[in-house]
Amino acid sequence: MASSNKNNQVGVPVKLLYEAEGMKVTVEMKNGQVYRGLLVSAEDTMNLTLTDAIQTKVNGQVSKLPSAVYLKGTYIRFIALPDLLKSAPLFGSVRNQKRKMEARQAEQQGVSSNKKRKGMD
Repeated sequence: MASSNKNNQVGVPVKLLYEAEGMKVTVEMKNGQVYRGLLVSAEDTMNLTLTDAIQTKVNGQVSKLPSAVYLKGTYIRFIALPDLLKSAPLFGSVRNQKRKMEARQAEQQGVSSNKKRKGMD
């Protein structure tokens, strides 16, 4: 799914999109149109390519698109990803980073509160 040549400097949402490649996603555009299809590729800019896509227009008209559709990231309002991604390995590393950050913050708060107490003595 996520290919090894993807940039390691991208954020968690983009990495999650890479994990979703090969899965069905739903994309709502800023103009209200909704696309549901197989995510073939995602880019760092959140540009997406879907195949086997169904387009739902603002007026409710539904149509099956005959070929791949390219959606520009700047026009995307939100992307609904499969629940399967809740257990993606990416979230394990995010949880570890969060724990480390919270531990550092707690340590820093403990040091600053100890300094305040010493000043009061």
